[in-house]
Amino acid sequence: MRRFSAKDIVPQTISRSGAMPIEARITPSAGANLISFRTGNDELIHWDESGFLKNPEESFTGAFNMYPTPCRLDQSRYTFDGRTILQNKQGQPVFIHGLVRDEPFEYRNEGDRITSWIDVTEQHPVYEGFPWKHRFAVTHALLENGLEVRFRVENRDTRPLPFGYGIHPFWRIPGKRADVSIRIPCDNTLDLENLVPTGGYQPVAGTDMDLRTLRSIESLFVDNVFWPRKTGDTAEVVFRSIRKTLTIEASEHFPHMIVYAPKGRDFLCVENLTSTPNAPNLVSRGHTQVASMLVAKPGQAIEGWIRYRITTC
Repeated sequence: MRRFSAKDIVPQTISRSGAMPIEARITPSAGANLISFRTGNDELIHWDESGFLKNPEESFTGAFNMYPTPCRLDQSRYTFDGRTILQNKQGQPVFIHGLVRDEPFEYRNEGDRITSWIDVTEQHPVYEGFPWKHRFAVTHALLENGLEVRFRVENRDTRPLPFGYGIHPFWRIPGKRADVSIRIPCDNTLDLENLVPTGGYQPVAGTDMDLRTLRSIESLFVDNVFWPRKTGDTAEVVFRSIRKTLTIEASEHFPHMIVYAPKGRDFLCVENLTSTPNAPNLVSRGHTQVASMLVAKPGQAIEGWIRYRITTC
């Protein structure tokens, strides 16, 4: 992953006024990362710029895009359509969080929305580890009471294009951990080996991972994949200290969710994914339903969305 200086991180701001003023800042020059999402005086995103500049590969911060392989990919390789794909970049294997976090995107800022995109050709750095010609675009658009993030993948190649997409948001914990509660509408967690899904899953009913009703994170320390989120189901994060509730909606393309709530940190992650981590390898092993991998046919475009809505509680 390339190193950045402060001048490389040039944020673009979008805002709207109204009963609930909202502002967001995105860095097209550094992976189209959402580094700020504010409602009034309340900042919801944890952004550690100094840590990111010191070591961007180890400092996960903001709300960054994971594409084309969300989270972990076993041995940084997979087989698809008769080809073995080595997910390399600049000759180095990329095991985690995909290939676009450090890419400069082209962008268009329209005041209340910004669209960022990359056109992957044979000359593009992403092509080395994801050899399909295509366009990947992300739009951050302000809503009356929140923010929509919309992805679009346009296959410009002659082969089917397999992909996954996810957002890795680091939500700030304002005040005490006991004042934050979450609800995750999924019936199962995936079996993991070294945090990589193996294809199996376990019901959450009767376990400490049952987050289907609001639960304080005071003593909840978790890093797991939850599945399936049914179309229309919403997740929630309640921040009692600032009297805000974050409701997370998503299109039918996002059946997977991840919760990462590490001990002793001032953030938690509630993530939406179109496919499970390690999806291409799970498909090869026959776990197609769990993998939920998306495939765009030649000439086809696939798009979906996540909406973060804010209400007062």
